[in-house]
Amino acid sequence: MTREEDEGDRSEAFLEIKDGEIADGVVVADLDGEDEGPFSDDEEGDQEHGEGDELMQEDFEDDSIHAFEAHSAGVYAVAWSPTSPDLVATGGGDDRAFLWRVGEEAFLENQGHAIELTGHTDTVSALAFSADGAMLASGGMDGIVKIWNSSDGKLIQSLEGPAEAVEWVRWHPKGNVILAGSADFTVWMWLAATGACMQVFTGHAGPVTCGGFSFDGKLVVTGGGENDASLRVWDPRSGECKVTIQGTHFHESGLTCIAIHPDSYAAITGSESGTVKIVALENGRVVNNLIGHEENASVEAAVYIPNMPLAATGALDGKLIIWDTASGTPRATCQHPDGVIRIAVHPRQPLVFTGCLDGSVRCWDVRTGACSHTWQGHAEAVQDLAVSPDGNLVLSGSEDGSARVFSLV
Repeated sequence: MTREEDEGDRSEAFLEIKDGEIADGVVVADLDGEDEGPFSDDEEGDQEHGEGDELMQEDFEDDSIHAFEAHSAGVYAVAWSPTSPDLVATGGGDDRAFLWRVGEEAFLENQGHAIELTGHTDTVSALAFSADGAMLASGGMDGIVKIWNSSDGKLIQSLEGPAEAVEWVRWHPKGNVILAGSADFTVWMWLAATGACMQVFTGHAGPVTCGGFSFDGKLVVTGGGENDASLRVWDPRSGECKVTIQGTHFHESGLTCIAIHPDSYAAITGSESGTVKIVALENGRVVNNLIGHEENASVEAAVYIPNMPLAATGALDGKLIIWDTASGTPRATCQHPDGVIRIAVHPRQPLVFTGCLDGSVRCWDVRTGACSHTWQGHAEAVQDLAVSPDGNLVLSGSEDGSARVFSLV
C-alpha cells in the first residue's frame, strides 16, 4: 500500500481476499449472529469481579470478530459513526487515518476497500464524527485539524491555527462546529464547512488536555494540564471565560480528563496525581471530592452513566471505580492487572467498557461491578475505544498497530 505525498490526495487501501481473510481486516465471525461469537455460554460469565489474566505475548487468544491492520504504527484514536452502524475511523502514529467498514457484509459489498486519509505530517491523535455522521474530524500532533466527508473520504477543510499538537477534537452536539484543544495553551472553534474561525479561547497556562461542549451546546468546558491545573467554562458565542476553577481546593496537578453531565450542570475532572472532583459549572463550586484512586496514579478517563446517578473513572492504578455521584462514595472498585486508559459507555445498558495497558478490553456491569467479558487479541496496550450505535460492538485501537472489533452478543 503506498502513501500519497500530496496533502490533497486521497487513496483507497484495497483489502485483498486471501485464504478467507479480508487482507488487513480479518473477519472471524459474521455480524448477523449466524456464526458463533467469541464466547460460548459457559465462558461468558466466568470472569470474576476484579480479576483478569495477563495477556501473553505467545499463543494468546484473539476474541475479535474483525481486525484491521493497515496502520504501520500504533493506533491512538478510533471513532464510530453515530448514524452508520458499520462505519468506523482509525488514526495512528503513521500520520494516517482510515475510514473502513466492519464485518463480512460490508466486505461483500465493497470488496474490503478502506479509504486512506492522508495529509497529516505527524501522529493522528484524535478523531470524531459529527452528530449527523456526515463529517469526520481528525486532529494531529502537527497542529492541524482536518475535516473529511465521511461517505467518500474527500477533504473538506484543513484547519490551521494551533501552534502545537492537537490534544482532542469535539463536535457541537447540534451543529457542524468543531472544537479543538492544543498543547499551545489555546482552544480553537471553527465552522467546519467553511473553515471560518469562530473563536480562540485563551487563558490556560498549560496544554489544554481535555474539554468539549456541554450537551446543550451552550458552554465550552476545558481543562489545563501541567503548570495550569484549571477548569474553565466559556461562552462559545462571546468567547468570555465565565468560570475558572483553580487552586488548593481543586487539583494540584494537571487535569487529564473531563466528563460533562448530560444535563450540562456539572462535570467530573481527573488529574495526574490521582484526584477526582465533581464541580458545578454554573459557579465553579467543588461539589464532591471523590477519594479512591491511589496517590499519583493518573486518572486517564471519566464518564457519566446515562439515566443513573453514577459515574466511572479509570486510572493507572488499574482501578475502574464506579461512583455514586450523590454521595461521592465508591459503589464498586473493579481491579485490572494494569492501568486503565479508556472507558466507553454502552448507549442503552448499564455497562461500561475499559481499555487496559495489558492489551485487553473488558465489559463491566456498573450496578454490581462484575466483569461480564474479557476480550483478548491485542499484543500491546489498548489506547482508545469506541462503541457502535446499538452498543453491541466495541472498537479498540492499540499500540500494536491494529484496531479490533469485539462483539457483546
